[in-house]
Amino acid sequence: MMKKNPSYLLILICLVVFAASCNTPRHIYSPSAHNVPVLTKKGDSKIGALYSTNAVGQETRDGVEIDNRSRGYDLQGAVAITDHFAIQAAHAYRWEKTEGGPDSTNLKYKRNLTELGLGYYLPVNDNKSVFFQVFAGAGLGRFSFTDVDKTGSYYHQANVTKIYLQPAVLFKSKGSFTTSVSMRFSSINYSKVKTNYSPVQLEDYHLENLSGRAKWFFEPATVSSFGFKGLPGLRFEVQGGLSFLMARNYVDYRKVNFSIGSWIDIGSLFKRGDQ
Repeated sequence: MMKKNPSYLLILICLVVFAASCNTPRHIYSPSAHNVPVLTKKGDSKIGALYSTNAVGQETRDGVEIDNRSRGYDLQGAVAITDHFAIQAAHAYRWEKTEGGPDSTNLKYKRNLTELGLGYYLPVNDNKSVFFQVFAGAGLGRFSFTDVDKTGSYYHQANVTKIYLQPAVLFKSKGSFTTSVSMRFSSINYSKVKTNYSPVQLEDYHLENLSGRAKWFFEPATVSSFGFKGLPGLRFEVQGGLSFLMARNYVDYRKVNFSIGSWIDIGSLFKRGDQ
């Protein structure tokens, strides 16, 4: 019987690890902006838009430069239908690209996702400077990307179903500044996958089991908004969030979202007009 050479096994393991690291990631998910409206009473509302990005342009992987960008927008709305219950809606669109990398690839992504949710909110203290809210909802969308590298041209498409739970705590100042801590749990299901990747490529890019179990993500974020006394109802918002995969089977995904934009509280505009 031939004895196994420990150094041979070590070299083989290193080659396998190196081969796995030579693939530019194919991102199956990109987090959307958190929809955290400032709701304190019936009639409070939010209608606005945010510009979103992963805030990362150039990055280096295994000593190779990669142009890895995510850009897009988030349209958001919400309204308090009672002093404790509210509804919300959102649409996220992303155009992304990855150029370079160890396999000299050119990846271009498009993502669309529309969500609807129902929420509950209430003040935490007597002076109503701290509020708690929780929203739960679902969304439908489509994620796709094209892939051009030195071996050929490829594509990957999938329908997406999202279920989310989003609790948040809002801290209101005496002025018009509000900051929030939001903790979103997102379940992403993929279906009707269409691709011309080979089975080997799907395995190499961690795409082979997308239509199996849902992928869960834990997504904390901070959301801050402010307004001006001379501009009633208009608020400006900035937020930053992270995304963490909660699964044993690894997939590549984007981990950062940064958004900036503005929104209007229609109720405040009407109240101003009545004065």
